[in-house]
Amino acid sequence: MSTPVIEKGKDGFYHPSTEEQITALVKKASQENLEIRCRGAAHSLARAIYTDPGPGEPPLPNEVSEQKPPLGPNLNIMFDQYAKLVWIDQQAGIIEVEAGIHLGYDPEDPTGTSTLENSLLYQIFTKGFTLSDLGGISHQTVSGFLMTGSSGGSLWYGIEENIIGLCIIDGNGEAEWFTNEQDEFGAVVLSLGLLGIVSKIRLKLEPNYFIYGQQITYPTTQPACPIDLFGPGTADKPSLENYLLKTPYSRILWWPQEKVERVVIWEATRGAAMPVFDPAPYEEFADNNFLSNVEQLGASMLFTMLGNSKFGVVWQKLKPSFAEFRHLTELSCGSGFFARLFAAIITFILQVIGFLLTLFLMTFPAILHALYAPVVDVLQPLTKNGKGQLFMDYTYSSLPMDNGANDVLMGTEFTEIWIPLADTQRAMQLLDKMFKEGKFKATGYYSTELYAGKQNSCWLSPAYERNVFRIDFFWFSTNEGNPAARDGFFSQFWDRLKAEQIPFRLHWAKFLPEYEYGQWAAYFRSQYPRWDDFMALRQKRDPKNIFLNDYWSLHLFGTKKDALPGLPADITGS
Repeated sequence: MSTPVIEKGKDGFYHPSTEEQITALVKKASQENLEIRCRGAAHSLARAIYTDPGPGEPPLPNEVSEQKPPLGPNLNIMFDQYAKLVWIDQQAGIIEVEAGIHLGYDPEDPTGTSTLENSLLYQIFTKGFTLSDLGGISHQTVSGFLMTGSSGGSLWYGIEENIIGLCIIDGNGEAEWFTNEQDEFGAVVLSLGLLGIVSKIRLKLEPNYFIYGQQITYPTTQPACPIDLFGPGTADKPSLENYLLKTPYSRILWWPQEKVERVVIWEATRGAAMPVFDPAPYEEFADNNFLSNVEQLGASMLFTMLGNSKFGVVWQKLKPSFAEFRHLTELSCGSGFFARLFAAIITFILQVIGFLLTLFLMTFPAILHALYAPVVDVLQPLTKNGKGQLFMDYTYSSLPMDNGANDVLMGTEFTEIWIPLADTQRAMQLLDKMFKEGKFKATGYYSTELYAGKQNSCWLSPAYERNVFRIDFFWFSTNEGNPAARDGFFSQFWDRLKAEQIPFRLHWAKFLPEYEYGQWAAYFRSQYPRWDDFMALRQKRDPKNIFLNDYWSLHLFGTKKDALPGLPADITGS
């Protein structure tokens, strides 16, 4: 007897609780020629996550943290009711998890079901286990993290080492297990939702280890900087490539702007899990929740003013930040009338101050720009000798070093460029030249993130069969314009790297070029040795294109989905 199709929720999502219900939804999509896709924590761009909207319906803004699906008949799934963890062999550390389990706590979960206690990392921590590596945040679902090829900053460890198998449902509604001993495992484990819907994942865990590290901020100039950022290294200073090779976990925030010129170096190593342990967590902002939120609200105001030209636009864009600050203040003060009253009063006071300050600085932009460097110096001061931030903590808490950054107050979007590790010096010299010549047009007002990634065997991974140097060009989400457009902020880096023949691949869940789609599809194809194998498998597993939307069709094939039947077998660009 077939499983009946569950009803769509009031939020526009289907919320299955069993594999059979997921299969029924896939069969419905196939029979009715509809698209079907799944969301995790919505940390990818919206159009990379969801289906296309229905005929005549508006497209979603192509932004991260878009919590609502598009309107129309297509099927969008949320896995909040499909997030169990089962121990297959507790002694050996082998588990099976359903696709919707979050790695850590997701504070922006619209259903409110995500907690620290029901997260994957916390549940395995209590049994003495952890994962080999984690990204900068742990809000994601485990399936979303894998399907998009997300990765932590390490050349020593990779989460792919923990994956031993996964079950995925194809376009005909058939569930099939793949293990890491099969060739096609390299395709399905990072497949962007295009080869089917992941149902379950089996993981081989590592025994718990603790994280010990430091964060230090140095000028980029020599001799002050402990890393030779742009050269081959010296007897007493490693090149950036060698630093990344020798450091178990690392992340560098580069502020290249004139009169700022500094790097924030976060580095960590593993240590034994001591029987008596008093953790000292990493603190990205102030060590007090209220002060941390004030600091992030101030940063939101600064970057929003710098990224826009009109006061009215700035103030409108800041409203969600003040609303989020009020919400966070209520949470930090506990529930009840007085907590809500205090949050309302303090938010109102800050809004009045913010309104006057914003009006003044937007009226006199020269003052705003003159204040930029001193303000960054306050927010990210240089480290005095012996005064770096030291931390020691549980893996789940401090290895994702950006968990303390609020997604609304510090709304950050970026393109993530993965370059062969051997080209690190060439890439850094090129960026240094671009930043010095282009000034704020090239540097922007935000930092640039530098880190590494370990090679793996996933066919569409930007780290497929090579270690990589990764560059994230940050874009504050309230900035004017589309950074991925032909004249957008990111295009200067994509085009220049391509012109200089420095090969690169892009993180699929972050911004991709939104121009010259055919040429970029051809370029992507040239960078992945098993591209054609993946596309052949996609056609086999999704014959009706129910998992494919226009976004992925444009970026992978250079054309919208409705033009695919006439697509030449050999894409040469347009």
